[in-house]
Amino acid sequence: MARVCAVAIAVLLGPVLCRNLPEDPFTKELYVAVGSAVEVPCKGKGGEEGQWGLNGKELHAVLSIRNTTLEDQGNYTCRSRDGSLLQTLFLRPGYPPSRPQVKCWSPSYPKHALCSWGEGPEPLLPTRYTATYETGLRWGHLLQPCLPVPGLRHHCQLNIRMYHQDAHSINVTATNPLGSAYTIFSFMVEDVVKPDPPVDVRVVQDSKAKTLSVTWAPPPSWTTPAFFPLKYMVRYHTGNSKTARKLGPFLSPAMALKGLRGGETYTVQVSAQDRLVGQSSDWSAPVSATVLPRGHAGQR
Repeated sequence: MARVCAVAIAVLLGPVLCRNLPEDPFTKELYVAVGSAVEVPCKGKGGEEGQWGLNGKELHAVLSIRNTTLEDQGNYTCRSRDGSLLQTLFLRPGYPPSRPQVKCWSPSYPKHALCSWGEGPEPLLPTRYTATYETGLRWGHLLQPCLPVPGLRHHCQLNIRMYHQDAHSINVTATNPLGSAYTIFSFMVEDVVKPDPPVDVRVVQDSKAKTLSVTWAPPPSWTTPAFFPLKYMVRYHTGNSKTARKLGPFLSPAMALKGLRGGETYTVQVSAQDRLVGQSSDWSAPVSATVLPRGHAGQR
């Protein structure tokens, strides 16, 4: 049990932390794990006894909750018999952190890797995350901070060592007033190479009837295409069909869909992958085009 403010707690089962609110030193904030039992007598600094109240409703001389739920959250006031305020208690139920669920990938191989994490259930309390990583070295390990990614919550960026024989290991620790939990995730860089999806996908009818010309550009985050070229897969389907046909791999950012049916609308997506290692990207945003009779072309 951790307490940093003076609240007389007779019975308290489960994780808890009590502290004075910085903006209101007279209000004590009590973090309690959902399912815990709480028993707090209403007393003033001089030992004067009183009665708890919540939202104008009088309760008892002892705030007693056997099984704390999220609905128990609120500002509880302890007042003397003459109505004088003795103390205020802000009860905040929540959960200790669970182990973060970590995944890592490298969209800008061989420069950086990104890692992200989530957790469940949501703690519902202020939770701080720290992320550090290390790469196995012949003469020891070098521990470094995994740097936050501006604009992305629960993400960080780390430097990677290409073709390194040792694994990279990232430690993500979640800490809130009810406890802490951590996950160590280890990976070999070449296993997590994953480009971002191709961009600027265009689908237009070719001069030949029943043929669609598909072009695209490599993801901007893949900054060294000359040394680490990509290969591409194309998938397409008609109308509302859920069955897609896949073609590829293609080594250049262009291909033609031939032998199509006139009057049909085709939806096309493209994915990218390093030619030697790693995983395929997610599929690009869908682009649709309708095959029209000879001499017409359409795109939407």
